[in-house]
Amino acid sequence: MRVLRTSVVKRRPRSKNRYLLVLKPGPWRSENLYRKPEKRASKRRRIISLSLIVTGAALCTYVSGTYGWMYLRQRSLLREWNAHNPAVTRTLTKLSIPKIKLEDVVLEGVSDHSLMLGPAHLQESVEPGMPGNAVLAGHRDSFFRRIHSLRYGDDIFVTRGDRRYRYIVRSRKIVEPTDLSVIRPTPDTELTLITCYPTHAVGPAPQRLIVVAKLAPENLKMTTRAGGHIPVQLGARAAPPVE
Repeated sequence: MRVLRTSVVKRRPRSKNRYLLVLKPGPWRSENLYRKPEKRASKRRRIISLSLIVTGAALCTYVSGTYGWMYLRQRSLLREWNAHNPAVTRTLTKLSIPKIKLEDVVLEGVSDHSLMLGPAHLQESVEPGMPGNAVLAGHRDSFFRRIHSLRYGDDIFVTRGDRRYRYIVRSRKIVEPTDLSVIRPTPDTELTLITCYPTHAVGPAPQRLIVVAKLAPENLKMTTRAGGHIPVQLGARAAPPVE
């Protein structure tokens, strides 16, 4: 039996770096590769967007300018009052409420112009400090924006001429704008503050916030000497339309 010869074939050693994976840096893409390319905004849409931005900026500038002018005018009246200008101290009243840090000059007559400059005195009611019901109105978003914080026993000071009257808060309530009882004459010496309610509502307020204060006992003798009750002429008008 013959045995076939076998031969040994030497294999070449494989290179270690033959299958080496080489990573090369490439550009980074953060966007979604499967997102459809967005179309450029049309010219009409850009014009509308720009118009809205300009309109909003103009409204903000107007409102800021109006409020700035309002407070500057009130500060000017207050400076004239503190300087004892007879044209101001003899005809107007200064209202001070320490709890809410209010100190403003009250203008005569409830009108859009007077309410922009400060609290306003309802001319059909008695003057502050006199026997009867003195009615003061103010905007809820400016000078009377914090009177909702007043509570029973808080002090309200009214200065007219060379006399200073102290009132004490006795009640507060919410009424409808057509409720005339809040401005009617009273036998006692009272001060009624009126503003719109809710105080932080956006848009026209549906109700009125009423704060009633009575003259402190130490001032009663002085007002009794000053004169009797001054009647109020009431027609078919509602409470002052303040906002």
